[in-house]
Amino acid sequence: MLPKTNKNWKQVKSQLRLPWGILFIVLSVISVLIWVFSGDEQPNRLFYDEMKLMETGEENAFIHSAYYYETSKSLGKNAIAIVATMHKGAVTDLNEFVLKIVGTNSTKRLVTDARLSTEHDPDESCEYTTVLIQANTLNSMTKLEIETRDGLVPLPFSEPKRDSPRPVVFCIAPLFAAEQWQSFLMQLHVTKKFGAHLHVYMMTMLEHYYQMVRELGELGVISTQPWLSVKFSQVGKPFLEPNRNSELRNPAAAFTDCLLQYKEAAQFIGFMEIEDLLFPVNANSYYEEFEREYEGSYQISALYYQIIEQQSVKYSSPEQQSLGALLGSAQGGDAMKNGRSIVRPERYNSTWTHYSTQAESQPVYLTEQQEDPHYLNRKKISANAFLRFKNLEYSPVETVNSTVIPMNPMSHDQPLLNEEQLKEIEDGIKETLLIPTLQDYIKRLPTEDFYSTKLKECLDNQRHGKGHCVNTKSCNLPNNDKIPCRHSDGLYHSVRVMKPYTYHYVTEYYFTRNLGCYE
Repeated sequence: MLPKTNKNWKQVKSQLRLPWGILFIVLSVISVLIWVFSGDEQPNRLFYDEMKLMETGEENAFIHSAYYYETSKSLGKNAIAIVATMHKGAVTDLNEFVLKIVGTNSTKRLVTDARLSTEHDPDESCEYTTVLIQANTLNSMTKLEIETRDGLVPLPFSEPKRDSPRPVVFCIAPLFAAEQWQSFLMQLHVTKKFGAHLHVYMMTMLEHYYQMVRELGELGVISTQPWLSVKFSQVGKPFLEPNRNSELRNPAAAFTDCLLQYKEAAQFIGFMEIEDLLFPVNANSYYEEFEREYEGSYQISALYYQIIEQQSVKYSSPEQQSLGALLGSAQGGDAMKNGRSIVRPERYNSTWTHYSTQAESQPVYLTEQQEDPHYLNRKKISANAFLRFKNLEYSPVETVNSTVIPMNPMSHDQPLLNEEQLKEIEDGIKETLLIPTLQDYIKRLPTEDFYSTKLKECLDNQRHGKGHCVNTKSCNLPNNDKIPCRHSDGLYHSVRVMKPYTYHYVTEYYFTRNLGCYE
């Protein structure tokens, strides 16, 4: 007789049915996920196909800095602002090109479009240009990446300053082969007297001048920041040397970086060289003059001051340093072609060396009901000007009456400052030169020019050529073993080769004696 197996058979059949059921559920979930994500993949593919049509080559992009704003008056909430130097030849138009920015926090990841805007001299033909990359992402971002069709590029980022030592900040262009420490002292104390804070970018400086500025930064008198040469540690093909094909030593990128740092902290921001002095002849402070000139208008993008060149003398001895002597010896020259801008930071997101080419003629809507926009434009200041003391010659002895106060060159009937203000500035210079921690550096400051005259001659020759990219790299300045220098440096990174741009950036900034003053 055969055994009864029906019950056991049913049991086995039930056990076999369970795994197939689970497998069916898993396959269904996978199918749904594929369907969901394929919906994102199609537009993504279309986006990169569209951007690929704009590509004209394979070039390089150097990231100077990236900032994340929880909120910004002009950039919006959870804003990203990246300062870059990019080759213009990789795409048909950088201002129309779009990048993907990836922001990640502890719970999610968000991909958004980034707008690009360039800042450069309209009359020059430099192949590399300053670019602002701007996007908005998710809150509490902890990781920032640029997405390309070849992969992701992780970028270090920081938050902008929450507070400013003063409501007015002056951003000083990168000091290159810097040796005119007398100009720094004058700028420091004129700025301090009239209520602005100095943010100084340092690239290459004579050793003891560097040490003096560094120490003042550590004391909190000024803010200092290394500014690095654009370098590519890894590239996919031969490339144009970036520093030979960028304007000067990239002041537009430094100024844009400074603007972004103080964007939510300062009331006014100015951009200038260390030799450019501004006296608020129409007010007791910079803040008062700038407020008065803006007149509450929403249509002014920037206050635009002329620069008038001045020839004067300087002295090698610290004890002889005097603003009165500098002004009393000055011989006025011509107004320069381009001026200097003072801005309300909420009206500027980036800038060229002299003004923002992006902020000009921008439409402004003051109310939701307004149909026709107002337009932002620079306000040209006619009653005041920056005085540029770049052409200073050493004088063996003080030969002028330093108590005579010169007139404002824009009006000729108004002094640049009064006797009390001049005395306060002179006293401030003396106090700085007596700071104990500066004494070792002050007594060894340079007493003659080596780089300044050579650099000026080189740049003047370049400017005579129309359409030439004026830069310091082409000057081929000799290094002098007898004149030690500090050069900014850092750890350079290059991501794997990508199209249309391979990205490069720097971490771990420092100053070295090994590169000389010119490299």
